[in-house]
Amino acid sequence: MKSGQPRAVAERSGWIFAAIGDPDTHEPCETEIFAGPNRQLHLEGYVRAGLGDVAENILDTTHTSVVHQDYLRKPGDRRCVEAQISSGDGWISATYPAGAAPSGWGARLLGAHRYTITDTFRAPAIAEVTYCRDGRMAFVARFRLTPARPGETYVAATIAVPGDGAWADLKLAALKLFFQRIFAEDRAILELIGANRAAHGPAPLVFAPQDVLRPGIEAILSGRTPCAAPRRVLLKV
Repeated sequence: MKSGQPRAVAERSGWIFAAIGDPDTHEPCETEIFAGPNRQLHLEGYVRAGLGDVAENILDTTHTSVVHQDYLRKPGDRRCVEAQISSGDGWISATYPAGAAPSGWGARLLGAHRYTITDTFRAPAIAEVTYCRDGRMAFVARFRLTPARPGETYVAATIAVPGDGAWADLKLAALKLFFQRIFAEDRAILELIGANRAAHGPAPLVFAPQDVLRPGIEAILSGRTPCAAPRRVLLKV
């Protein structure tokens, strides 16, 4: 699209979405994270990696035992869990039971070891990780992804917790520290993947059984509906 050509835009929850190229039929799936009082923080940055790789990394619960050991996962504390895969027009998700939640010291400090986790990718390019306890959302990390230039992705993240008191502020401050470290570690891995692709050419998008969401992510990015039927998958986390 030329710079002087009109773009289709939409405003959702204070964010402006602009179509790159000809817009498809999918409206931006941007909604309020919490209906009631909540605290939010925003983080942003660029990653030298393709949008699909960034989205898959964000939504890969199983990689935390390798990349974020100790503070998120106890070294050697891996187990098999069953993930529920669901999809629809413009979205795909994987839900993990509480047994899949991080168990390291940092995760326990935040209470995350007791949460169920749902990883969701929605059109046009929104990755979201939701942590729930007893059916209620405990905190949410939403990532809006934009291709900045070939091989680079702009990430605008919102971390949100329910409530408006001192406890919510304290929890959000702790989450900020953890996510800044997580972002730095994930960026390093993603940029190595990008460098490897540049040096050696395209590689398979699905490397292991744990890459359950990648085919659906690629379908959504291509304007297609994920064809994954609801199913349960046994994974090691």
